[in-house]
Amino acid sequence: MWNSKTAEHKTTSRDSAPALIIPTQNLVLSSIPRADANEIVSTAKAVNLKTGDMLFEGGEEINEIYFPINCVVSALTVLEDGSTVENYMTGREGIVGIPALIGGRKALHWMQVSVAGGALRVAARVVEDVSTRSPGVHSAVLRAYRDLFTQICQRSVCNVRHTLLQRLCVWLLMMSDRLNASELPFTQEDIANRISVRRAGVSVAASTLQAMQAISYHRGTIVITDRPAIEQAACECYSVLARDFRPESQRLPASRKIAIR
Repeated sequence: MWNSKTAEHKTTSRDSAPALIIPTQNLVLSSIPRADANEIVSTAKAVNLKTGDMLFEGGEEINEIYFPINCVVSALTVLEDGSTVENYMTGREGIVGIPALIGGRKALHWMQVSVAGGALRVAARVVEDVSTRSPGVHSAVLRAYRDLFTQICQRSVCNVRHTLLQRLCVWLLMMSDRLNASELPFTQEDIANRISVRRAGVSVAASTLQAMQAISYHRGTIVITDRPAIEQAACECYSVLARDFRPESQRLPASRKIAIR
């Protein structure tokens, strides 16, 4: 359970910051100098986000950003008929509300919580201020933005060039990476809405994975039981999108990626 009182502690000096004030699995916070992370975290509020919570609406001014810990937030485009399309997802690897840190103040998409969990909420001006003084934080913000842009571009290619089965596999792996878990709290209808296909198509693709014994499905939860099999069935897009969860030193340029199939 998240305790927001923990966030009220003051940061230690830059030369004596042995640990984060709030231990976090967020990969952006864990990648920056510890003293800078503590300066950011010391002003943060730990929040529990519920599935369906809308953090920002499209065009809304962003005053606070979120560092997800074990939740996932989807960026949605809302169409005229009321339907939505997921443009990208952000979990423990990134920052929600990043336009506020790169020269923009308004949300480009509707940001909705897909999976409930904890996050650290921080005033955007605080992170902006630390970023202007710390090259490490500035680089981490730009890296998070670059990874987000890569995800948008790669998923656009995937949507038009690869089969529904491949797209489903990529989406399941992406969600599993962000939750760091094999149990995914989604119905087939949820997934159909996220990847903008008919539920019947997701049902057929999921049945194929069940026949491969790669997943099991019960009571609105999909369990990945054979991850290597899903990785094998996915298209080469996943090898690019998975770079977000590798240390920078292990990230290969896309041109050196080998297609899975």
